[in-house]
Amino acid sequence: MKRKIIFICILLILISSVYATGIRPAKTELAFDETKYINKTIWAINNDYNGLDLSISVQGEIAEYVNLHTTKLTIRDDEDAKPINFEISLPPSIPPGISTAYIVVEEKSIHGEGSSVSSRILLKHKIIVEGPYPEKYVKAKVNFRDTGDTIMFVSEVENFGTKDLENVYTNFYVNDKLSKQQKPSTEGTSLKTNENKLLTTSLPKTLFDLGEYEVSAVTHFDGQQVELLKKLRVGKPDVDVTYFDKYFQAYELNRYAMDLLNKWNREIKNVFVDVEVQKDEKKVDSFRTKSVDLPAEVLKRIEDYLDGREKSPGVYTFKLIVNFWNDIRMEQKEFLFDSEFLEPGIELPERNALSGAATQTELNGTSFSWLPWIIITLLLLLITSYVVYRYINREEYERGGDVF
Repeated sequence: MKRKIIFICILLILISSVYATGIRPAKTELAFDETKYINKTIWAINNDYNGLDLSISVQGEIAEYVNLHTTKLTIRDDEDAKPINFEISLPPSIPPGISTAYIVVEEKSIHGEGSSVSSRILLKHKIIVEGPYPEKYVKAKVNFRDTGDTIMFVSEVENFGTKDLENVYTNFYVNDKLSKQQKPSTEGTSLKTNENKLLTTSLPKTLFDLGEYEVSAVTHFDGQQVELLKKLRVGKPDVDVTYFDKYFQAYELNRYAMDLLNKWNREIKNVFVDVEVQKDEKKVDSFRTKSVDLPAEVLKRIEDYLDGREKSPGVYTFKLIVNFWNDIRMEQKEFLFDSEFLEPGIELPERNALSGAATQTELNGTSFSWLPWIIITLLLLLITSYVVYRYINREEYERGGDVF
């Protein structure tokens, strides 16, 4: 089989608001058959005609086969471009599929005499090498689809080998919300050379709570296999306010409490609440709670002080806007609570206790306490010991003697 090697050279701009210098984008694509060696030049462009001191390095899985002619480059403010020369010399054999390397160009900056040196990446030159494929070789991709009642597991398989395959199927392995392993499997299918197919199977959505689950997808093809790991996300991070104090003292500084419930099966960091206090549909006050980290599927109480020194008796509406991160952006969720500021001298009712332990147990799918069972077990052990003791000393008991 002919070895196909594709080099894709991409110049990427990373724009900085601090520096005025940039790199002009460029893209070069070269395709070679049966090529193990290439000598190539790329260009660093001085777009703003600033003096540049550049550092050049190679990164990636095939970096050892890339030889730079220089690792430092200086561009004067009157020069518009400078070449970067390098060689690629491949070994006699390379792994099948895609291998990559990056030529990274950084600008070095010195902040004052004797101070630290900082750098920013200006350019990445990407090299992609596609190695030869054996007779049997399957590439697989894994995806998931929420259909409402079920979670569909999708395995996209493509035959990159030189021979047709008779039986291709994927086994998925995932632990559900009770940490019980589920093993859905797709049906087997044939797969011709260069053919692409979607293999699907599914599980009931009720097996999963909100959260992330690690899925192992093992694709079998004619006695061989390839494994991929991917995270299944069911829903998205979610936080509820389950409790806010019902009563406060008018004209006093009050201590308040609110309970935040993390419904996600992973920790959610930097959760805070913006509180808007309303009276007769008009905003009279606002404040923000401290930021907290919420462990997975746990109820947590926030306590702080609320200034009620200028609040007269009556019912107030508290609009609580919960802020929490959903990986890439901040989410918000709004809750409304009506609380009453009581006349001076009236004693506040007792605050509700936080049932965090019970809530956490219920969320983890176990609704009983171990304590009663421990007590019962100890009692059974005592009774059994007494019965055994009586049996061993039965002759003394039958004579009416004192066995002690």
